[in-house]
Amino acid sequence: MPFYDGWIPKWSSAYWRWTIAASVPIAWYLVSRRRRVDTTEDRTDFDGFLKAVEPVGSTGSQPKPGKMSCVIDEFYRDACIQGDTRNPVDFDSFLLSNRIVPKSQVEPRNTERLAELQTPGPAPDMKPVTILYGTEYGFSKEIAEKLCRQLQAAGNFWPVLEDMANYPQGYDFSKTQVALVACSTQGDGVPPTEARDFCEWLFAGKAGILGHIKFAVCALGDKSYTHFCRCGKLLDAAFEAAGAQRLIGRVDVNKEDWPVVDHWLAAVVEAVKDLSLQSFADLGLGTSPSAGAEKGPGPKKWSRSRPFSGTVLALDGLCVLKDADDKNTVRMEVDLGNSGITYLPGDALGLYPSNEMKAVEELIQVMGAAPSDQVPVPSWHYEDGDVARSNMTLAEALAKCYDIRSPKPELLKLLVSALDTAEHPGNGHGNGVGNYTTNGVISAARHQQLRCALSDAAAMDQYLAPRHVIDILEDAAPGKLSATQVLLCLRQLQPRLYSISSSPLEDPRRVQVTVAEVKYKSLDRTRIGVCSTMISERLQVGARVPVYVHKNPDFRLPSSASTPIIMVGPGTGLAPFRSFIMQRLIEHQPGEPLGRMLLYFGCRRRDQDYLYGKILEEWAADNKITLFTAFSREQKQKVYVQDRLAESAELVWELLQQGGHFYVCGDAGSMAGAVEQTLLRLISERLDGSRAAAEAYLQALSDSGRYQRDVWY
Repeated sequence: MPFYDGWIPKWSSAYWRWTIAASVPIAWYLVSRRRRVDTTEDRTDFDGFLKAVEPVGSTGSQPKPGKMSCVIDEFYRDACIQGDTRNPVDFDSFLLSNRIVPKSQVEPRNTERLAELQTPGPAPDMKPVTILYGTEYGFSKEIAEKLCRQLQAAGNFWPVLEDMANYPQGYDFSKTQVALVACSTQGDGVPPTEARDFCEWLFAGKAGILGHIKFAVCALGDKSYTHFCRCGKLLDAAFEAAGAQRLIGRVDVNKEDWPVVDHWLAAVVEAVKDLSLQSFADLGLGTSPSAGAEKGPGPKKWSRSRPFSGTVLALDGLCVLKDADDKNTVRMEVDLGNSGITYLPGDALGLYPSNEMKAVEELIQVMGAAPSDQVPVPSWHYEDGDVARSNMTLAEALAKCYDIRSPKPELLKLLVSALDTAEHPGNGHGNGVGNYTTNGVISAARHQQLRCALSDAAAMDQYLAPRHVIDILEDAAPGKLSATQVLLCLRQLQPRLYSISSSPLEDPRRVQVTVAEVKYKSLDRTRIGVCSTMISERLQVGARVPVYVHKNPDFRLPSSASTPIIMVGPGTGLAPFRSFIMQRLIEHQPGEPLGRMLLYFGCRRRDQDYLYGKILEEWAADNKITLFTAFSREQKQKVYVQDRLAESAELVWELLQQGGHFYVCGDAGSMAGAVEQTLLRLISERLDGSRAAAEAYLQALSDSGRYQRDVWY
């Protein structure tokens, strides 16, 4: 499972480099359990498994009602590759308006959201429109909420916002006229975790005949993965298979491509306006739900939206630190108390971090605000008490709710617009020094530099990637935007996911994770990871932390303890395998067969960052596991886990032939790819040297769940 400490923007390619080396954690957002696209030539595009889809605005074909499985089979048979027909990037669409709100005007971030929740129910003559979303990190929800607002402004429509996570047993579409869907694909083609049950229900054709419904799908994904937008594509196929009529063509969105999203939103709204829809009264429906307000059974007892406040029981450094710049790795143990939370080996612990108060105070100072200023609690903020609050202080909001590390393009857009409409910038001559003239006005040269950053996506990415929010504000002259305007342009502070490194059989009420501290340099400044340094430097034993369990059903031990397992996990990629091994050893009964366990672990030095080295050596000495280690910096020629894998190729092949399962956890940027190439070579050498045969063999392992990857970038 991938993780981005400091919440690196999904659209930024430059940031991956520092995350790869130091991160333990895992974030489901870009998790890849199978095979990543390494080169254009080797790419297997999942679009090839589906029929070509009409561009946005087309009416689509008229499907025949039938079972989902049958139609999906037809999609596989009629495979063809779809080209990328996206619109050019237009950063004007990043903002609804370039109007600068006066600094004195109070306009909270979720003004529209609060108004929606406070308005009475719809009039009987209003027309309901269902908006479904499935999300992992909030982007799909953001799109769905924006669509709600646009539909409300477009006419006599009453959007009903539905989170797929609230309907694990399925949804009643009997009175639905229009279903507008925004859904992300997490990792390499998997539905969002909490929306998975709903998606599988719909994929299985259990919704029945939906011929009375018009539908449109906004599929979200990441093109660096083989199965780009797979979940959205399957949802689109499922609606069509059930007989629903396409309102407009599906759009596939790469990362956070707002211009493409906005084009789809505009097309959807226009298409809905052209429909002859029935009202609440016509349909015999009640009119109690507020527009845009979610309904349904609500979240599970403890979940991402309602985390449990666990108590920190232990914080143990696992590395020997010799220099001030050395980064530690920490074992953290959390007491789950009587929460009833359960987990399995392979799952992750979700943990909500807080921003460092020093960084929060510096940002507030640059904004010209006060820490005690009251701001609305964002609609996305997790439940952190028994009593719902409508307001909190600015300091608390920036500490707990907002991502102040990875700026959105909207912030730069708004700043440049403010500069454009303000007094003409100084000419940068005379008494002007650096970015500003002596009276504090931004220089003309600096103003132009900021404008150039808006010229295209590449320039925007290059500018934003190394900067935090405070850097952007300082670049454009502090105080140009109010705190309210800045909050409007900030991302949600996301929970961090860490592979669980304990077994529930040790103690079901306690959970352990292994967290690598993140520190790096950008713009000649030292940066620190939000969550990792909170754990390694600020947390104390006895502190309370908001946590939940993130299920990972695609990274599991074999059902039989006699099945051999081969585990490759350098660095903190070891974490889930410690859980795997503990689980097997504890549940094993004397006299019963126990499958052989191979573990490949790598780090820099045995005496510095050999995580859990003592227990690993003990297990190996007792013949409980077969341990292969690669200490890359202990000899002149660097040695990595893929080298140890190649050296033991015969043993690996033997266990695979016995039905063994192969697991990889860790860095996807280099390690996971190198391990896969080594695995393909050793398979090829035993299949008469055929690369194609080796790839087919490995794909068969993947399809049967015997080749599982939990990797991050």
